[in-house]
Amino acid sequence: MKNIYLVVFFVIAVATNVEAAVERRAAIDVGSGGTKVAIADVDIDTNQIVQIVLDTTFPVAYQASLDKSEEGTFDAETKELGLKTFKEIREIADQYQVQKIAAIATSAFRKANNSQGFISEIEKQTKIRVRIIPQREEGEIAFFSALASGESNPQEAVVWDIGTGSLQITTTNSSEGLTVYMGEQMGSVAFKNYIVAAVQENDIEDTLSPNPMNEVDLKTADSYARAFARKAYPIIKQKIQAHGTVIGIGRLFYHSIRPLASQGNVITRKGLRKFIQASLNKTDEELNNPFAHVDVSNCILTLAIMKALHIQEIRPVDTTTTRGLLVSPAYWEEE
Repeated sequence: MKNIYLVVFFVIAVATNVEAAVERRAAIDVGSGGTKVAIADVDIDTNQIVQIVLDTTFPVAYQASLDKSEEGTFDAETKELGLKTFKEIREIADQYQVQKIAAIATSAFRKANNSQGFISEIEKQTKIRVRIIPQREEGEIAFFSALASGESNPQEAVVWDIGTGSLQITTTNSSEGLTVYMGEQMGSVAFKNYIVAAVQENDIEDTLSPNPMNEVDLKTADSYARAFARKAYPIIKQKIQAHGTVIGIGRLFYHSIRPLASQGNVITRKGLRKFIQASLNKTDEELNNPFAHVDVSNCILTLAIMKALHIQEIRPVDTTTTRGLLVSPAYWEEE
């Protein structure tokens, strides 16, 4: 993944040659809150996606399990559900006659003390090998996933991905590689838990939601997120200053924040402020949304980082890291 031009060549176009040699691949991204799966036909000569035949997600609350553990481990119930999920994915892959599978695991698996033993059991029972990847690699895959839409200039793009446990902001640098600014404890649930535990001084095991939040909670959480964002690398700040817009990928931006705070096709500061102010001092029941326990904190996190980095707009793209994984050559060479 060192040469950005090579990777862009691989992902930017959609294959149209009907006579191309096609390989059916399954890309699996085991995130901290859910396991994303994409099955696609890929042109093995150009490494371009010909067609996506399945794109789905299985909820498995790995991060939540880890947060409740004094030993820093996944509990038995979570591992059982995770293994059941992988068995189901194996069956789906067989039904779709998948030829190769690549699976990665991210933030929660990097932190869990029993993750290695768990993924060994997954491989033993399903023949699916899961790689626990470093956070930098997570940011790189997110960048390639955004480029796969074909709507962005790779030299100008700044790509922002917020997961359950961590976030990454990625752009190209002068060495034809990628610069990734990482927040291992700045993901959606991690930030929500910071508010619950550090700001409101409640036990995260007993308190699922920070709502209702007041103005003091808002200001404290905002300051925390802005302090993190101000440390972003100069190249990221320069790209943002030059163009003003970043690309937001993943389900959090597209399916959670976009419906709450967008104007047209972009997420704006004005939209975020309006939603946050309207949501203060309201319970989850009053907010009446299945994701109410993270909606407000997600918007606070997003707005704070936008302000700190002078981001004017976020353009959410309906894609996930599985798209980048499908066409990243390094994950298929040894399969």
